[in-house]
Parts: sequence; C-alpha cells; structure tokens
Amino acid sequence: MVRAGRMLTQTLTGAYRFWRRMKPAREPPRAQNEGTDRRMCGIAGLHHPDAAARAAAVGAMLEAIRHRGRDDTGIWTGPGCALGHVRLSIIDLGDGGHQPMGNEDGSVQIVFNGEIYNYRKLRDALQAKGHTLRGGSDTEVIPHLYEEYGPAFVERLRGMFAIALWDAKRRRLVLARDRAGKKPLFYAPVPGGIAFASEMKALFTVPGVDTDIRADAIDDYLSFGAVPGDETVYRGIRRVPAAGMVCVEGAGAPAAARYWSPAFLPKLRLSREEAVDGVLERLRRAVALRLRSDVRVGCFLSGGIDSGLVTALAAEASAAPLRTYSIGFADDAFDERGAAAEVAARFGTDHVELTVEPAVAAEIPHIVGHFDEPFSDPSMIPSFAVSRLAAADVKVVLNGDGADELFAGYRHFIAARSAHMADRLGAAALRPLFARLAGALPAPADGRTPYQFLHRFLRVLAANDAERFLVLTGDRLNRAEKAWLYGDRAPGGGVRDSAQHFLNAADAAVLGPVDVTSLRDFRLLLGSEHLVKMDMASMAATLEARSPFLDQELIEFTMRLPERHKLSGRTTKPLLRTLAARMLPHSVATAPKRGFEVPLQRWMERDMNAMLRESVLDAGSYAMNNFDPARVRALIDRPATMDAKRWSGIAWMLLCLEFWHQGHRARRRSGADLSIPAAPAAPEIRVA
Repeated sequence: MVRAGRMLTQTLTGAYRFWRRMKPAREPPRAQNEGTDRRMCGIAGLHHPDAAARAAAVGAMLEAIRHRGRDDTGIWTGPGCALGHVRLSIIDLGDGGHQPMGNEDGSVQIVFNGEIYNYRKLRDALQAKGHTLRGGSDTEVIPHLYEEYGPAFVERLRGMFAIALWDAKRRRLVLARDRAGKKPLFYAPVPGGIAFASEMKALFTVPGVDTDIRADAIDDYLSFGAVPGDETVYRGIRRVPAAGMVCVEGAGAPAAARYWSPAFLPKLRLSREEAVDGVLERLRRAVALRLRSDVRVGCFLSGGIDSGLVTALAAEASAAPLRTYSIGFADDAFDERGAAAEVAARFGTDHVELTVEPAVAAEIPHIVGHFDEPFSDPSMIPSFAVSRLAAADVKVVLNGDGADELFAGYRHFIAARSAHMADRLGAAALRPLFARLAGALPAPADGRTPYQFLHRFLRVLAANDAERFLVLTGDRLNRAEKAWLYGDRAPGGGVRDSAQHFLNAADAAVLGPVDVTSLRDFRLLLGSEHLVKMDMASMAATLEARSPFLDQELIEFTMRLPERHKLSGRTTKPLLRTLAARMLPHSVATAPKRGFEVPLQRWMERDMNAMLRESVLDAGSYAMNNFDPARVRALIDRPATMDAKRWSGIAWMLLCLEFWHQGHRARRRSGADLSIPAAPAAPEIRVA
C-alpha cells in the first residue's frame, strides 16, 4: 500500500511537471480581427520630480511582473513621471498598440491593463467632438476621453481595467480601477513621490517602500483569510480601491475616491419571466463582447451552472469549436469532471481535463508566495492548475466569476435569510442561549452533513450581525477567538474586531437579507478573495481571464431585481437555474452547489498534516513568535469543541500565513524579491 501510494505520488508529480512545461500542440485558428488592441499586461511607474533619471527603477519594476506580458515592453519618461508597460498581445501583434500611449501633443500619457468594451461608441463621440484618433484601439480612446472630461472620464468606461494616466500640463497623476476590481493596482509613497504597479512584487524593488507588517492586517487575515480593504499587509503599500481612483496633484498627497457604488435600490418592477429574459439578454451580450480576439478563446468549465452557461453562450456565438478546461480531484466528493464532460459533449467543445493532487503539495509555497501578502483561499490551488493547463494553447479564457455573489448562489444566502427571519421573531434576544447550546453539543466530525449544518446554524443565530457574516462564509476566527490565540502577545492597539470594521451595519437597515449578503459578498468575498485569486493565477500563467457575469450592465440590472427573484425557497440562484434548464444537461441544471473546492479536510488531517506541523510549529514561525505558542499547538491539534471542517480551514490559513512569512523574511534579508528572474535585456526607453 505504501509503495503504491509512493508510485501514485511520483506519477502525479511527473505529470504535473510535464504539464507545466507544455507548449501549444498547434497554432490556434485566428478569429476575425475586431480592430482592437486588447491584451493582458502589467503596468508600473513612478511619480517623482526626478522621474526621468529613474527609468531604470521602472525597468526593474517591470521585470518583477514580466509574467503578466512577455511580448513587448515600453517605458516613457518625462518631467515628473515615468510610466512602464509589459504586454502579451492578443490581437495586435505589431507596434500599433505599443504603450505607453499619448494624445496628439503628448501632454497626456497612459499605461493601461484590461479591456474597454464600449470603446467604439466612445471613439465615435470623441471624433464628433473634434478629437483625432489615428488607430483602432481601445487604449487610444482613454487619453482623449480624459482631455474631454478630466478625471471623470473613468465613469464612461465599461470594462475591466487598471489605468495610470499622467497629465503633464497639470502635473496630475490619475490611478483608476474598474467597478468590480478585476484588475489590481497598488501604490506606495517613496521619498519625494509615489510608485505604483499592477502587483506588489514590483513595489518591493523600489527603494524607500515601507514593507513593515501591519498588525491590524494580520488580525483581518485571521478573520477573512485574506487582507481586505484598501490597505495591504504592508505599512507603506495601499490598493487603489475597486471602482475608485487615486489622484496626485503636483507635490500633494494621494487622494482616493470612489466613482461608482453598488446600487440595489430602487427595485425594478419585473415579473420572474421578465427577469430571466433580461438576464439572458445581458449575459449573451457580455459573452459576445468578451469573445473578441484574434487568438483562440477558451472557457474554464467546472461542471457547475455558471461556467456551463458561459460555455453554452460562447459556443452559440463561436464559429469554431471552443476549447474548455476542467480540473478534478481523485476524491469523488470534490470532482466535477463528469458534469463538465457532459456540458462539453453537448456543445462539442475541445475538452481538456487534469487531475491534481496530492503531488501539488510541493507547489503550495510557490503559489502562496505569488500573492505577495497572506492569502488562504484554498481554491487558488485548482485555479493555478487550470490556468496553467489552459495557457498551454490559448491566451484568453472566459469564466463564471461573480455569478454566485450576484445571483445568490451560495448556501449561506439561505442561512442568512433564515437567521434574519428568526431575529424578527425574537431570536436575537436568545443569542446567549444559542451560543451555550452550540458549545454544549459535540463538534461535528465531518463537513457537509445535516448535523454539521445544524451546528453551524446555531452559531449563526448566536452571532451579531457582523460576526454572522464570518460564520456564514469562511468561518474563521472572530475577535474573541483571536484574543485567545494571541494570549498575552496581543498587539499594542488590541485585537481588532475585523468583522465590525469592514461590515457596514447601515446596509442591513435599508436592504433585505439577500441584498445585504450579496453586497457584502460582492465587496469582500469577490473583491478581496475571488478576483484576487483569479488575477494572480491567470496572470502567473500569462493568461487573460474574462468574466461575463461582471459586465457592468448585468451587474446593475441584477442588483436591482427583487429579492424574491434571486432566492426562491431553498433553491439558490433560481434565475440562472431557469436558464440552465433551457440550455444545459438536466443533471447539471439540477445539481446542488458544490463550488471550486479542494479536499481540504483530508489534506490537513492526513496528506499534508506533516507539512502543517513542521511549518506552523517551527520555532521560527510567525505563529510561534506572535501568538501564544501553547495555544497554537492546541489549535493545530484541533480543539475538541471545533468541528473538523472549520478546523481544516483555520489550519490551512495558518499554514498559508507561514509560507507567506517565509518569503517575506527571505526578501527582507536579501533586499530583493527572490521570485523575480534576472532581466534578460534592458527595456526600450522612450524619452519625452
């Protein structure tokens, strides 16, 4: 048995390493040229009085994010600013889409990562106002749109984007991100100015960036499994907000503001049938827009409804067969390859699948380290795997991200609504009783059992509004549990109530429980976890991921639908299930929600338990030096009062924290990010 296990591990390891080295087996067929220059890329820059003399610093930043685009590099420098760009061409393989790009007189320069879907309409309007646009790119629209509307230009963009724009006449720097936050952008004060980039690893190369750890960020991580909000784990690095912009005027300080907010009110007065038709109409348009490419486009196909609908509509709009990709596990409880294969067969896709585990354990430190700060969503493992699989022969994939948050796809929507109804009947006054009852009952030994759901719901009823969200979602550590873990090593400012800090209680006063949960999922689960995970996983493989469900038009329509249409009885995402019944195999349309999950409990209890103990309980680990050592050991041993499913998530979170911290310590000792490859050649430099 031991020998068989070793042989299986060696076989999977070999397959995994071979898969990472795979090259396209054939040149993918080219679609009709849409006249755009859409590409995936990375951006970086420096706002500084002596920026022109610091082009080499921008070049080093670009090398740190070379994986985001290997086809082209450009740097523009001028008095006060230097902008840099790396790209992977998806349509325009020549110099026509070279960035940085400017307006007619060069006074406005931009670097841009993403896609603008309404660029043709914007182009026509700008030309009618007298602007001269030489090419056919969506990038070229941006500086002219800024000339016309100033910083408010971003309100007119429909797409996914991270933009850095320099206005030389006004000495103004503008950094902006799309509404959902698909494309990341970070900035950091440096002596005399600020540096900015698509990933934090680029900022690690800039002298003067403060990378000391924020204690509050670790608190937040222990509650959410990621570092939410506009701050990062580092004192000196911040995120440009989703749906926000940061402006720097002259030598002034960065000023952040949001240009868009999710709006659930006023509600649309539509029947259920009208709502279904409205969703289909907008989703069909969103998919068609995201299929524009000169290279073959693929789809991630998990076996669930969301990716199945995207695949169905993409197949409907595509002349050539789609390429679809699925990742599975040997554990049948977490393997959806059978359902994915059914969908692929129905639509005649060129389907590829891969089994990943347990040899993937060797890759975990590398994957966690790629995120630059603590991150523990376990679905990052299959996300990296499926991205690498797809990147072997396509440059663009469509996925189903955003559907669960917008259409009430998670089971915790049902629990949130039930808890809300119970509170209205007086259950809020009985919270101490529910807490004692949950504590007195035996901890569930396994996840996804009726008893485990009941036990967890008792803890939901015992929690206040903010902590209830934690129990419903990641179910990690609340404030009291964090205080217990710290013991007498709590930070000087005390243990932060992370749930209360990030969740606005006023939302619950004006919105119903389904909309409140959707709003919080959109901001925290989607914005701080799922989109971060997908951007880092896909870009690490030099792959562009597009999300039709996060189309602005579809988002704004869905949010304003009545709650009764978004959650019906105990059926999650009924609107999408209605569409699935029309378009997908019956077994897929009626299957319960499973999620992009991994067999985490088995990994933590058996397959990776030795790794967990060796890493987290090491004398030099972050946990053993910043929390109470005896309580860390007790937590890793699993307290008798903690159910096994919840424990596995918390243990995994501590393991990911340690892998991140090992990389952070190594980088601080060496003064450089060890993951950055040596620069193969000096980048092209264009001087204004």
